[in-house]
Amino acid sequence: MIYLVSIAAAFLCIYLVKLVLRREPEPLNGHYAVPGRFHTLKKLVFLCLYYYRLFRARNHATSSADQERRKMGLGRLKVDIPKEKSVGGGLAKSSRSSEEEMESVQELIKDPNAIDSVYFMGFTQTDETFLIVRVCRKQNGLCEMWVLLRVDGIGCFQHPIHPETNYSLDNTNTWSGGGLKLECLEPHRRWRIFFNGLLRKGPYRDKWTEEEGELLHVKMAFIWTSFSTVFNFDTDIHPSAIAESIAKEKWSSKFFTDLQKYNDQQTHYEQWGQFVGEIEIEGYERKELLLCGLRDHSYGVRNWAHMYRYVLILAHFENGLSVNLLALSISATTTNMKIGFVMFPDGRKAGIDWSDISLADMADDEIIGDLYRVSFTAANQLFNLQVSIDKSASPVMYGGLKWESRIHECVATYRLDLTVRGWGIIEFHYRNESGRQAPDSVAAERPQEPEVPNWSRLVLPLSDEACQCTALVGGKGAQLAQLTEMRKRFGMQFTVPAGLCVTTTALEHHMKMNRHLQQAVVEISDVACTRKTGNLCELCERCVELFRNTRLAPAIESAIHDQLTELNLLGTGDRLAVRSSAIGEDTEDSSAAGQLSTELGLKDFEQVCDAVQKCWASLYSFQAVQYRRQRGQPVPSNMGVVIQQMVEAQTAGVLFTCDPVTGHLGRMIINANYGLGESVVHGDAEPDTITLSCSLKGQCHILKKEVGTKQMHVRQAGEGGVRVEYTLVSDASKCCLAENMILRLGQVAFQVQKMYRTPRDIEWAIKGARIYLLQARPITTFDTVSEFELMHEFDSALATDYEWMTTSNIGEMMPGAVTPLTMSIFVRAIEYALQELSMKAGGIPCFSPYNQKYVGICCSHLFFNLMSLNANMEQNNLITNKKTNDIGLLGRVLNELSLHDIVLIYGKSPLWKRVVNAITFIQYLRTAGPQANMLMKKMTTYQIQPASNAQEYYYNMDMQLPDYFEAWATSVLKSSSSGMWNVLLVSVLSGGKTEWTSELLADVAILYSTCSDIVSADIPVCVEAIAEAIRAQSKSAEFLKLDSEAAISWLLSQESGETGEKFQNFLQKHGFRCLREAELHERSWRNDPKKILPAIQAILQSSKPPVKKAAWCPEEAIGSLKSKVTWIGKIMLRLLLPKARKAVADRELMKAEVMKMNDIFKTAYWKLANLMVQEGYLPDEDLLFFLTHSEIGQVFQQRSATMITRAQLRRKLLRKQLDLRFKEMNISKPQPIEQGQSETTRAKITLKGMTVSQGVVKGTARVVKSILEAACIQEGDILITTSTDIGWSPYFPLLKGMVTEIGGLLSHGAVVAREYGMPCIVSCRNATSQLASGNTVILNGTKGTVQKIDEN
Repeated sequence: MIYLVSIAAAFLCIYLVKLVLRREPEPLNGHYAVPGRFHTLKKLVFLCLYYYRLFRARNHATSSADQERRKMGLGRLKVDIPKEKSVGGGLAKSSRSSEEEMESVQELIKDPNAIDSVYFMGFTQTDETFLIVRVCRKQNGLCEMWVLLRVDGIGCFQHPIHPETNYSLDNTNTWSGGGLKLECLEPHRRWRIFFNGLLRKGPYRDKWTEEEGELLHVKMAFIWTSFSTVFNFDTDIHPSAIAESIAKEKWSSKFFTDLQKYNDQQTHYEQWGQFVGEIEIEGYERKELLLCGLRDHSYGVRNWAHMYRYVLILAHFENGLSVNLLALSISATTTNMKIGFVMFPDGRKAGIDWSDISLADMADDEIIGDLYRVSFTAANQLFNLQVSIDKSASPVMYGGLKWESRIHECVATYRLDLTVRGWGIIEFHYRNESGRQAPDSVAAERPQEPEVPNWSRLVLPLSDEACQCTALVGGKGAQLAQLTEMRKRFGMQFTVPAGLCVTTTALEHHMKMNRHLQQAVVEISDVACTRKTGNLCELCERCVELFRNTRLAPAIESAIHDQLTELNLLGTGDRLAVRSSAIGEDTEDSSAAGQLSTELGLKDFEQVCDAVQKCWASLYSFQAVQYRRQRGQPVPSNMGVVIQQMVEAQTAGVLFTCDPVTGHLGRMIINANYGLGESVVHGDAEPDTITLSCSLKGQCHILKKEVGTKQMHVRQAGEGGVRVEYTLVSDASKCCLAENMILRLGQVAFQVQKMYRTPRDIEWAIKGARIYLLQARPITTFDTVSEFELMHEFDSALATDYEWMTTSNIGEMMPGAVTPLTMSIFVRAIEYALQELSMKAGGIPCFSPYNQKYVGICCSHLFFNLMSLNANMEQNNLITNKKTNDIGLLGRVLNELSLHDIVLIYGKSPLWKRVVNAITFIQYLRTAGPQANMLMKKMTTYQIQPASNAQEYYYNMDMQLPDYFEAWATSVLKSSSSGMWNVLLVSVLSGGKTEWTSELLADVAILYSTCSDIVSADIPVCVEAIAEAIRAQSKSAEFLKLDSEAAISWLLSQESGETGEKFQNFLQKHGFRCLREAELHERSWRNDPKKILPAIQAILQSSKPPVKKAAWCPEEAIGSLKSKVTWIGKIMLRLLLPKARKAVADRELMKAEVMKMNDIFKTAYWKLANLMVQEGYLPDEDLLFFLTHSEIGQVFQQRSATMITRAQLRRKLLRKQLDLRFKEMNISKPQPIEQGQSETTRAKITLKGMTVSQGVVKGTARVVKSILEAACIQEGDILITTSTDIGWSPYFPLLKGMVTEIGGLLSHGAVVAREYGMPCIVSCRNATSQLASGNTVILNGTKGTVQKIDEN
């Protein structure tokens, strides 16, 4: 033994000596490190250190409860999220503690190379269209901005500054510049990409030139939605890949110092998703686009001078696989790093652990080839990639202020393992040795608002720096002060009339000195916010009069007089103009144009004081109060007042620095008339309209002059004020502006827009040769969301075009379009429940917290993703079966979607894994009973915790939302558990046959024909009992004459006697339910009893006696079967049938319990809406449901008028969305069926469906597509509808039979139909389009057919 150890030691010594004596290999091409002497040892050491750091990072991670809430998509919105300044991530440690913080605009580190960059890349899979945009925020108000576009059939486009990328930031707190704006709508879920500006059409330039080229106006808006999880390069890089890279380098203390510094200073994460949007290109038709692509967010420090080279491959494949592969060389740290990731369609992410990609072999000589091949491994799989570069779409971009970086952004097509097609880009980065070739980039100075001073002054001259503060003088006053400063600092060729601002402090002082004004404002606020009743219009008129009749406080009068005297504006004969300048007026969120008072031509001090009173009074006019209330702004507001020298203009008007309709930034529109600008602003006369073209450098040319009629104009009146004069025909027939003055106006407008960096609506006046600017408000119209964007803003993203989306089952649970609040709560709860179930069954390996894998959304309609739902079938689990799943969901076997198709996308498990999955799934199903019992116990006392105000109540709801999610998870679990009994029952009945005939399904319907204690079946029984009680009291005729209010009042009164008791018992027992009951916007029967009245009235008008259905015991049901069943099979049926019937009852009971939970939250949201209206956050309660849950939190934080307006637009669109119809089966993204279009023709007279309740009846068809049409149902009708939910139950006593287009054996309609012994078939496709109300039909529930016949 000692001898062997000695030999081993000797060999080890020899090996170590050999390593020591071995020369270190030279870097490839002199730059890229290769494995050296101690490579293996260094790699092992680094791996140990890495895993230790990872272990520590996980120990300091957030609590599991917090992670659970976060994965459900809920926020922590009681307080603002604190800003985390330091980056400090990398090497297994995340730089941010929450997704909200990661996705927010980052505070730039104090470093000249600090960045905060967001990048999007998208492409179509059907043509050559692609889009690449990027905004990288940098120090000193600069950014690096990319806009690259190619539209198939139109051409290539790029931003006019390219290949230069440096540009001025529009706003230091946003990702915006050069007309491009990137906005996070929901962390890791949804972003908005908006561009409005000029793009250069033609081949991409690789060198900078002053020649502008062909510039076209382009406007585009996209919503990007993620379909993958997040890959965070701080924490998710494969340890082996990073260890391999670091082990290649020469280790030293400096190396590790640089490495730590580099990793601490930058965070980088990526996600794949889908873009849906539209693009308008000047001279071409508007196009709707669906793109697939990547989003990247990087922040920290990036010094392009340290970056030697990299090659980046970004590819997405038709099977849903996404790849990022990066070969990177950083001179100071890792000179030959190979890292990346693969995103799988089942939600997995895997770091790349090995690749043969080589910087030395991939265009290291800066000559980029046409074709490259690389291989890599991830998740124990080998991938072979072929890259084909499109040389016609390979733009060059220069990064860094000194152009330290040159990037070739090459569009490419891919082949994965030679068979799977892919699309994306390959990016080649080189250190640019030639330096900057364009003029230096310096951010245009933008007016900076000073902080609110800690002193209070009643008036300020426009020349005072503090006067530029909006909070102190209002929007209009601050802009005039900023224009004054611009002219003084930059010598711009315009004048701002001398003047002053009465500050908001003055109004506060005035109200403090006059308590009756305070009381009047409080009274208006109370009525406007529904805290009290009253006539708002009358209260506003009274308040306006009080303000007008209340003399200014002496201190205010004195301050105004002294400042006017100092400015030499009193006693000189000059007229004065007094204008309102409200807080929030003339901003990018709202304009309030024309609502507030303006007084012109004032001659003396008394008139000025009176005008100030009128301006303050206009703040509480009915239209001003309504404007603020409708936008969720506080009714009590504040205002500054501008007092200026009035210009006795010869010509005046308005200039828009871009086309206000199209947003064309290369067009200026001037409206002009003689005299003062009031005739133009108020639209009292048809002005001249001049259209200018404006180049990027401000060179203006007149494109068109349209001479208006100008029948009248406004002049100063000799006695004070203004007067209207008729224009001489000779003057009216010609343009009121000379061409040289038009061009001067254009130059001035260009300068102003350049300073503000946003398009402006400028009021101007001309006297002699001087141009006066009277206002420069932002244009707020061209960035409004389009109907297309609103229609698709919540569409879920699909990783592959091979996904199958169906309306079946989900369309029964939630027919039609749903509100944004319901999408953000109910839909995510169902998604969470299905992902939980699928993980236990082995369908998916991990949770996808940011993606809709199972419940798809399109145009606010809901779909089930059949690919995902079938991922946990027999290919991954021994006890599940696709055919059974199809029957349960669709009412038929979907042979068109095979297991082979599903395996191609989601893969297949080995036998041992399927066994493990089956055992795990069975154990999970066994927990259904205990979890259901826990939920039922919880529901006996469950409530939302009360609060003293709306924000606190919202926070309480937010904290309790996990209970809502868990309730739905329990319901889905119980449904699955119950469904397993059905699987066993059908398997025994079929004798193991794979084909399920209509006779077999008819026998299944017989077995389920008697299920006791079905909660939902009790609803029509109770409604019939109420109607019978009314008949017993001989009140039928009288009750039918009552309107809804009177009928409900009588039913709830003691006069109704036994009827009232039955009605109130019904509300107590089933009042939490209603039509579309999962929709949070729909009030339940308990909260809106009028909804149940039509059903009661319909039964009263019917002469049909109550149904007396005979109950079949298990022996009788088994004895009546037509299918051949062996004696062993009959024994098994006797054992299984009671359990299967009970399972159906348990499922319905659990659905009732979860609907109780749903109604608690539904009621709570209505209560929250009421509180928010009372506190002035919302104009009406209904609007709350057109905000998502997280948006409600943002309303509390930001009080954004834009968000309220967006909710109002969504509400208007809902009716149109409700009218949309979709095919039952949709491959890839669902598309609405055009009106008048049906899936098949009406030629067929016999339709086939799935039997769920036997019997044959003949009757009149009643096609009812919506419960809103249910009043037309008559006694004895055969109902033909899309689907039914609990809200239809009260109408069942009237029906002779029922046909639904979607549904399954255990769907709501099937269960209740069997209880009533009523023939019913489901999954009868196109029934509502093939049949019409009034047709005579024969419904054969035994054969599963409905036949239209001709009575003649």
